[in-house]
Amino acid sequence: MPNQASALRLQFADDMFLRRHDGEASPAVNQVLWRLDGPYSAHHLRELAAGLAAGSLHRRVVRARVPGARHRWAPAGTLPVLDLQTAAVAENAVGTWAQAQADLPLDPAGGRSWRLAAADVVADHEGGADGGAVVGGGIVSLTCAHAVADGAALIDAVVRASTRADPIVVPAPERGTRALLADAADATAQAAAVARWARAKARQVARERLAASTGASDAAVTERAPDVLLDHTVAHDEHSSSSRDRVVGADNEHDAHWRAPVLHLELPAERVAQVAAEHGGTPNTWFVAFLARLVHATGRFPGEPVPVALPVSTRGEDDPRANSTKIARVTIPADVLATRDLGWVRAAAKEAYTAVGRAEPGVSPVPLELVQMLPDTVVRKLPQPPVAAALASNLGTPPDGYTQATGGAVRAVATLSHYQGATAAELRAAGGGLVAFCTTAGHATVLSVAGLDPDRVADADTLRDLVLAEADVWQIPAEPW
Repeated sequence: MPNQASALRLQFADDMFLRRHDGEASPAVNQVLWRLDGPYSAHHLRELAAGLAAGSLHRRVVRARVPGARHRWAPAGTLPVLDLQTAAVAENAVGTWAQAQADLPLDPAGGRSWRLAAADVVADHEGGADGGAVVGGGIVSLTCAHAVADGAALIDAVVRASTRADPIVVPAPERGTRALLADAADATAQAAAVARWARAKARQVARERLAASTGASDAAVTERAPDVLLDHTVAHDEHSSSSRDRVVGADNEHDAHWRAPVLHLELPAERVAQVAAEHGGTPNTWFVAFLARLVHATGRFPGEPVPVALPVSTRGEDDPRANSTKIARVTIPADVLATRDLGWVRAAAKEAYTAVGRAEPGVSPVPLELVQMLPDTVVRKLPQPPVAAALASNLGTPPDGYTQATGGAVRAVATLSHYQGATAAELRAAGGGLVAFCTTAGHATVLSVAGLDPDRVADADTLRDLVLAEADVWQIPAEPW
């Protein structure tokens, strides 16, 4: 449930994402890109930046002063970062420009949680009447630390800012004695949750020992996964942890210069819907199957089922939480992918979505409250959660307040999550994988893919070839950015 307005504490996912900005792991950053049919509007973007600065994205961290208490969110108190660039970007360099914006560091702890940038796009280097370049469009980038907003929170903040709706205001924190008392109360509640887990765990261990001594089956005793899973990660299953599937890379010159490749692919939305219907599915199930088949194309799980993680928002109305995403999971058989049976994928995805949030038997392996209470020095020694073999986040057709937030004629909108500065060694240790987002605005569907697999998706050209080849299989015309 959302925090009360008097004490907006960091949830588990907020805390884990925040630690990535200060630790050795790569920070997670969400990015929205708007492709415009004309030059960007400085007036609209200044208004959008002011609206965002009044809302839930514009927050900083107030550290708890009592051990065990969760840190608190507070208003950022900083000026918004708005970079209206005067140098135009070449049409064939939009993807490079977008990645450069995604690479710029953010500081959610200090209140620099988001950044808005824009540039005009040059359509023809020699097409002007005076021999100069012709501005044929614009590109706008909004980057935001995942610690302060998941996809649903980001959409909500943008819609409120662009439509001038009432923002979700981050409350000012308590001060002095009231702050100490509030921290003490939160630390007590966290400790109580850990104690309840310890008692439940002890009872479970006792039942298991009794079952073992009597020869009874203990199949009913099952540990469930943590209630919260991060957008970018999903627990290993029997396939993703299989040693026969792992490619062991070596530290070499390629690793030293490697960076996760990214591709934004613009597709005609009507054609996507048509193809999906022809195969018994929807644009969403087409997207899931597309990504799963892409995993096969990289050489992973050859002839085997492909596990796919599907982020699901649990955000409520006027929900102040930064992160509220849970993960649905579907494993798609190889024959279903080979025949492109979207009817099967649709039924399986529906069942997976229904199962999200359903209570499961057993005791969680580790209480999230305990992990959040641990100091950075301890948490950094814990194994990083594995990257999903395939994570498919479909935003569908977001509200106009999101897709049209920048003003003017919007040609297409893309959304993607990035791991800033992720090394080949880090992603290889996490298991590698593909992360993809799908966003539809007007006549365009944009498929955005990040290749987090240094051994199977070695560079941008490899990713581009794989994605374009898969689009050809579906007979969908595609335009890379």
